[in-house]
Amino acid sequence: MTQVEAVTVPDSRRIDFVSKVNGNQYSVSVALPWVPPSEAGYRVLYVLDGYVYFASAADAIRATGLDVVVVGIGYPEAPKYVNGLLETHGLFQGVTGTAAKIHAYMVQRIFDLSLPMRPDQLEKYAIPGLPLKADQIGGLDDFLAMIESDVKPRIADIAPIDLKNQALFGHSLGGLAAVHALFTNPNAYRTFIAASPALWWGDHAVMVNEPAFSAAVNAGTTSPRVLITMGADEDCLKTIPPSITLTREELEARIREMRMVENARDLCTKLQTCRGSGAYVVADYAVFPEQGHTISPWPALGRAIDFAFMN
Repeated sequence: MTQVEAVTVPDSRRIDFVSKVNGNQYSVSVALPWVPPSEAGYRVLYVLDGYVYFASAADAIRATGLDVVVVGIGYPEAPKYVNGLLETHGLFQGVTGTAAKIHAYMVQRIFDLSLPMRPDQLEKYAIPGLPLKADQIGGLDDFLAMIESDVKPRIADIAPIDLKNQALFGHSLGGLAAVHALFTNPNAYRTFIAASPALWWGDHAVMVNEPAFSAAVNAGTTSPRVLITMGADEDCLKTIPPSITLTREELEARIREMRMVENARDLCTKLQTCRGSGAYVVADYAVFPEQGHTISPWPALGRAIDFAFMN
């Protein structure tokens, strides 16, 4: 019988902990560079939804020979954690194995990466089969604070870090999280990458903090670097996730209303009108031809690494 073993990312570490900010459990994957640090220390790429994108980001960083630590932020794999999440929310009962893990992560990520909604908004955006109740969303501020208080100090314990050169990458709701972090704590990272950001969430609730951010940029008190990416076909429906019970016609109408491509383009244009210090940079809107929502994060990762660490 053929012997098989699990595949892991070489020279990587995993840190499991309970957050002192929100009391939730997290699992952080860390890929150390294959090159020595600069005098200032290693640069860092923080990747949201690390259980999906960590390995790709780590491989891409190492292939370029960059002195960058990759940190993937995700959730524990223990069955007790996975089953506990699904039971708590009463969702996806009977799902087992890897499918249960992915569904559990989806439940927790929707909470961690989203802003609160009013009751009328919850009703408007409700999709059968997805967690979208008041207590299942709205944890984004605490999640971002968790990275500052719980994750960054742990990474600094592992390797020498250049605290002035860190980047945040997020896709979809993770992209929304990156935009919210940019607007509310723009000095937390040098570079913010919002891939396919879900700007529609809560009737564009993330934009509430944009005027204050733009004023700070124009005043020269903050000067982050910003990249926004999008798949050209993200306003089109290519596949329907099995957990979604809407018809194709219903889902297509929802997607058109979200205006993913146009919303992100409008945001990029708005941010480019700010006139801050020379260190403030907003890259041209990056649109990847023939790419839908679920495949676009991979070209976005390549563009993100180039923008954050090679320019």
